[in-house]
Amino acid sequence: MNSQLKVAVIFGGVSTEHEVSIVSATSVVRNIDRSRFEPILVAIDKKGRWFLGPGAFRLLGGDEAGDVQRVVLSADPERRGFLHLDSGKVTEVDVVFPVLHGPRGEDGTIQGLLELAQIPYVGCDPLASAIAMDKDVTKRILSQRNLPVVKGTCVSKWLWFIDRDEVLEEISDTLSFPLFIKPATMGSSIGITKVHGSEDLVHSIEIALSFSSKVVIEQAVENPLELEVAVLGNYEPQASLPGQVIPCNEFYDFDAKYVDSSSELIIPALISRRLSDDIQFMAVDAFVAIGGSGMARVDFLVSGETAYVNEINTIPGFTSISMYPKLWEATGITYPDLITKLIELGLSRHQDLQSLKQTIDLEKGLGV
Repeated sequence: MNSQLKVAVIFGGVSTEHEVSIVSATSVVRNIDRSRFEPILVAIDKKGRWFLGPGAFRLLGGDEAGDVQRVVLSADPERRGFLHLDSGKVTEVDVVFPVLHGPRGEDGTIQGLLELAQIPYVGCDPLASAIAMDKDVTKRILSQRNLPVVKGTCVSKWLWFIDRDEVLEEISDTLSFPLFIKPATMGSSIGITKVHGSEDLVHSIEIALSFSSKVVIEQAVENPLELEVAVLGNYEPQASLPGQVIPCNEFYDFDAKYVDSSSELIIPALISRRLSDDIQFMAVDAFVAIGGSGMARVDFLVSGETAYVNEINTIPGFTSISMYPKLWEATGITYPDLITKLIELGLSRHQDLQSLKQTIDLEKGLGV
């Protein structure tokens, strides 16, 4: 009898982080404990079509892959898995490991589908995922929690096009250069520019608005250290040792993360013990503030002994050289054990949700 749990690893997707997702998923599949788990490959191409089968990686790589089938997620809780469009067969799975970075993957959409289908999954729920994906909403919630965030503002595409002059005047009155211009709902530093003067401001805002319906404009922190902390857990989340990023470019942009290999990662970060403890505490506090579960990477900007929470990534890069697994490896959890722990956390969270009362006694008004 096969005692392995069937783990659907979903990757690819329709976002600009499609290729990064493939690399992350490749590492997950390569390092998953095959004595406990059987990985089921589910690829989403750039058109949004879902394919299941051992040839899923080859398919997204542009090669011919005859051993895949078009599928959709089954919404039948008694047949939890993927419905084959041609045959009507369902490939049932025990849990899903979504490795989908960026919009329509990391933003709560795939998590909502899995909740409807009542399939356990790794990582944050729809609400926490949606909050973390939106840099503007994240900053608002962290501020309410009294966690320090960088001074800035948010501009919607609608406001930008109907009253550009007012937006530029507000920026001029409240912020000073240099500024970072960021799409509010993108990851992997896509669409982010650093602006040193007003002559580049309009162009940079329009670049960001081509990726998102609103843009976050932040005052640059002077000569910051870029630090990252990995968080793991459900009800009692733990923080890893902080890691330090020394980007090869002016800041840790997409090229510095994924193209130019000369960026340096230092684990543990070269900071004081007091600052390290403070950042670990803040990382867990930020995770709790958004209602996180499973995992997240919390990024900080540090000037002197002052740390600002920069952003929260609920599906961080998961390659063997990505910061999230490397931070846990330095803290004492190997990459394969980390994958196992994340799957167990997803299953545990699902079991807890299933134990909640689903109906009420209309006469007594109580759950039954």
